Amino acid sequence: MRYTSLRLAVVAAVLLQTAGVAQAAQVLHRMSEQEPETLDPQKSSSAGPLAIDRDLFMGLLTLDPDEHVVPGVAESWEISPDGRTWTLHLRHDAKWSTGEPLTAEDFVYSFRRLVDPKTAAADPSDLTQLIDFEEIVSGKEKDLTKLGVSAPDPYTLKLQLTAARLALKFLLTDPMLFPLHKASVEKWGNAWTQPEHLVGNGPFVMKSWVPQAQIVLTKNPNFYDAPSIKLDEVDWIVTEDLKAGLLRYRAGELDWMVLTRQNLPWARENLPDQLRTADANGYGFIFFNMKHGPLAQDIRLREALNLAIDRETLVTKVDPRGEKPAYGIIPPVTSDYTQQNMRFKDTPMPERLAKAKTLMKEAGYGPDHPLKLKLSYTTEESTRQLLLAIAAMWKPIGVDVTLDNMEWQVFVGITNERNYEIGYLNLVGTYDDYENGLDNFRSDAGIYNVNGYANPKFDDLFHRGGTSTDPLERRKLMEQAEQVMLDDYPLAPLEYYVLNVVVSPKLEGYVTKIIYDQSRFLSIKP
Repeated sequence: MRYTSLRLAVVAAVLLQTAGVAQAAQVLHRMSEQEPETLDPQKSSSAGPLAIDRDLFMGLLTLDPDEHVVPGVAESWEISPDGRTWTLHLRHDAKWSTGEPLTAEDFVYSFRRLVDPKTAAADPSDLTQLIDFEEIVSGKEKDLTKLGVSAPDPYTLKLQLTAARLALKFLLTDPMLFPLHKASVEKWGNAWTQPEHLVGNGPFVMKSWVPQAQIVLTKNPNFYDAPSIKLDEVDWIVTEDLKAGLLRYRAGELDWMVLTRQNLPWARENLPDQLRTADANGYGFIFFNMKHGPLAQDIRLREALNLAIDRETLVTKVDPRGEKPAYGIIPPVTSDYTQQNMRFKDTPMPERLAKAKTLMKEAGYGPDHPLKLKLSYTTEESTRQLLLAIAAMWKPIGVDVTLDNMEWQVFVGITNERNYEIGYLNLVGTYDDYENGLDNFRSDAGIYNVNGYANPKFDDLFHRGGTSTDPLERRKLMEQAEQVMLDDYPLAPLEYYVLNVVVSPKLEGYVTKIIYDQSRFLSIKP
């Protein structure tokens, strides 16, 4: 902890001398890339706020430091031979931050709230396979008790599925399925996530929330695994400007910092002993509005835009951070999956450009009559440079692009409402499974399906793969689903993530390949 006045420092020194063995508090300083639009885990659509939720709540299952599924509130579980009944046994020492016992009924309440149309959840599809899910989310069935979740006793939760779901073990780690404290949610309404009202069951509790500045969490003494938590406090510091973030890191105000293209060379020269690099589970892409506008109606335009992007030039000259060019959406770090690619991947650029020009001409566009597009993105200079390069690549085929940068909250609003033409995003996976990435392209994926893509063939393959009990069949069906989607060109994948991070020598437990490390596994050297 850093003291802000000499008087406090003197008092602290006296206390330490008096205590003899007292140790300084362990305080973690980490970056929040945007001001959270909400910390209600069922209503957030952004990875950053959901990472904060992982500090405040714990699901039935959870992830270890390497993002493998391990027991959470449920210490054990059984799956019926047909895969349609999951019985989970909750640990008896699980408590809310108030000290109240956490029981199976808390999960029943949370699951029912998630599917209730009145909640307006960001995406309730984690529970798609539960009995009566479709009827309830569509509003046809008003009785929430018919959802396939029940609590036979306080420490047993039973899930009844219409079909098997191998990925359910991953989904049970999602923030959408965290337990919620019914009394607090119902008493305070939308204000239940404020520091004075929020009741969680995770390793930390919220102490304060200063908008556009920071969220401060402190260790939860009622967390079932509290003795393993070394941190006393976690400060989530809102830092939307990554250049400013590096300055904060150098000043000791952040314990690690993801580097942009502009500051990577400086870090290589000046902080080589603090620089870490690793392939990560994420990718950057441009997405097209598939609900409105010329791109929604004409696949020739979407294919031409993809053909004209020289991804190899992007990763070697425009944004050289070690990324790999992306022609699909499942990153190479994903286990047990054969990468799928847009079919032109191995076609030389001159041939791709020639075909792109032909497609544009057939669609009625060209340099003399350009297709005019507005590209929306969140404010960040390195992103701007990348998009300017892509706009230059599109110019020769007859596309004029105007860049439209905005704050994160505004960007979320226009994408949720489909009020844009094309946009730029980064997507990160939260666990090592290919379904995690493909899930966003379901026609019923809600606001997570940012461009409104819908293809019944994709939906069918995804459903059949998701409900298969044969791991090999599941993988093959999912690979086919991705290829169907890529052939529709609803987006332009650009690059697979590589994380370049400077990490404080005093930070322990940090795993470079993980985009959002859980605070509970981190500590500060004394």
